[in-house]
Amino acid sequence: MKRILYIIAAALLLVSCNRDNGGKKEPLDKLILGSWHCSSISVDGDIYLSFAEDMTFELYQKIGSGAYRLYRGTWNVEEDILTGRYNDGEDWAASYDAEVKDGKLTLTSKNDAAEVSVYDSCEIPEEVRSGCEVVVKALNSQPQYSWL
Repeated sequence: MKRILYIIAAALLLVSCNRDNGGKKEPLDKLILGSWHCSSISVDGDIYLSFAEDMTFELYQKIGSGAYRLYRGTWNVEEDILTGRYNDGEDWAASYDAEVKDGKLTLTSKNDAAEVSVYDSCEIPEEVRSGCEVVVKALNSQPQYSWL
């Protein structure tokens, strides 16, 4: 009887070890793939963000009652620090400590303000995608808001 209990215990231990990926955490550059909707914002606005496997992003931003504006560019992750560059070559206003947990992406800016933004995993609505104004930021211009 004890032998059967030991066999069952060993089998359960093996199964549980396989589920947690050997204690290794999945890399952030895989966890952030997909679309996100900002659930905490300090101004009257709305933001959707999408990260693709080819290391490109799309940022749909609506401030006030205006239309959504689409910004595109590339992103990178090194040691859980998220950085990016807009399609005109200008870097994001800040780099971000990034964490994905329980279907939420938390970004904390690495600048003096240390702003925290929380995004929920979700699809970007078609009306946002189709009704946006595509923006190519001008070189040497400051973005109106520094969401990224």
